Amino acid sequence: MNRQKTLTINRWTIGMIVTFTAFLCFFLPSVFREGPSQADFADVTAAVTEGMDLTAYPAADQSLIRSKLGLDPAQYPDIAYWRSLNAMDAEELLIIRFDPAQEQDVLDKVNARIQSQKDIYQGYAPEQLDMVNQAVVDVHPNYLFYMTGPQAKAAAARFEEAL
Repeated sequence: MNRQKTLTINRWTIGMIVTFTAFLCFFLPSVFREGPSQADFADVTAAVTEGMDLTAYPAADQSLIRSKLGLDPAQYPDIAYWRSLNAMDAEELLIIRFDPAQEQDVLDKVNARIQSQKDIYQGYAPEQLDMVNQAVVDVHPNYLFYMTGPQAKAAAARFEEAL
């Protein structure tokens, strides 16, 4: 009888441990999830582009944003996109502030852009393809940074600091 009581207590203890572990796995990430940034969009873009020579990368208008990225600028509070004037150059920079409910859509569009760029440069422009393969995408609950080019990692660090 004593052995059976011990087995029942051990099963109950194991059940409680499993239940507690499941609770932690499912609910703890939501507690520590980063909240939307309150950073001003103009301050973020100024910090990211600080020290960058953007003369060869003019700011894109709404039609270019729609055609290259598939994003409708009217649907987002703030969006800035720079693209090289040279059509054979893969360098580009996107900073966008969005409603957190739009995060997946924005990320999907950026990933589609990266894949499109890979498809374009594969086979005839290996140096541009390498650049696209090293693209930096940094997503936050209401901001996204995407950049291809030699300054991408440094610009991404400035983006993180600005948020």
